[in-house]
Amino acid sequence: MKKMTQLKSSLLVLPLLASCSIDFKKIEAKAAVINHYEQVSLQLARDNRELHAEIKRLEFEIEKLKQDKGHSSSPSGHEEVATHENKHGEKAEAVAHEAKQEEHGRSIASVGPSTMVNDLKKDFVEFKTYKWHADDLLKIADKEFKEKNYEKAAQFYTSLINNYPGNKNINDEFYFKAGIASYESGAHHDWTLSHFEALMTKFPTSHYYRSSKLWVALTHMKQGEKKKFYATVEEFRKKYRNTDEWKILSSYYEKIEEKTNE
Repeated sequence: MKKMTQLKSSLLVLPLLASCSIDFKKIEAKAAVINHYEQVSLQLARDNRELHAEIKRLEFEIEKLKQDKGHSSSPSGHEEVATHENKHGEKAEAVAHEAKQEEHGRSIASVGPSTMVNDLKKDFVEFKTYKWHADDLLKIADKEFKEKNYEKAAQFYTSLINNYPGNKNINDEFYFKAGIASYESGAHHDWTLSHFEALMTKFPTSHYYRSSKLWVALTHMKQGEKKKFYATVEEFRKKYRNTDEWKILSSYYEKIEEKTNE
């Protein structure tokens, strides 16, 4: 009797299931359409952020050009304009300076600590005026870095660190690019040391660690801090003889030794 009851129940359920049949193909197709729209939406959001950053950058550049034009007729105009690097100006000047040093047989490390200007906290991007978002600062910095406009890149990287110190994008790669940009700008030794030392302190296991030590040593050499430079050379000689960084350091060391013995 019990089995008969169960059989009757099953017979009643089967037509019900048949009437509620699910078209899985339609569900999959609908899910694919929704997923496509989500991806398009995310891409549009990214594009929108990039356009916003570019608009902010252009507004900033336009205002700077206006300021430069306004100051050009004043006695101090040349000094103020000189602080704003164009694509190649400051880099070319730095290269020419080093070439001149080579020509006269002077030491590469001829820039003394007294010539440095501690501008780590200077507001080169006028943060208070433009109220930059962290994403805008990062996108502009990365864009300028990619185009090898190192002065501008260094300014925007440093502004992000100063104004958004807890930003999630400030990782070891960020510090490394900020340090490289500062070094290549030829004007911000304090930024260079600060960024590379922050990387080594906060990310001691980073694969950028050894390269950071190299760039710190080269910065010390530029500053005329020969003892610090030689100390790093000795450390690399003992620990990292089979690395690319050692090849770079040793080549600089050999140049200094050649000039010293002339």
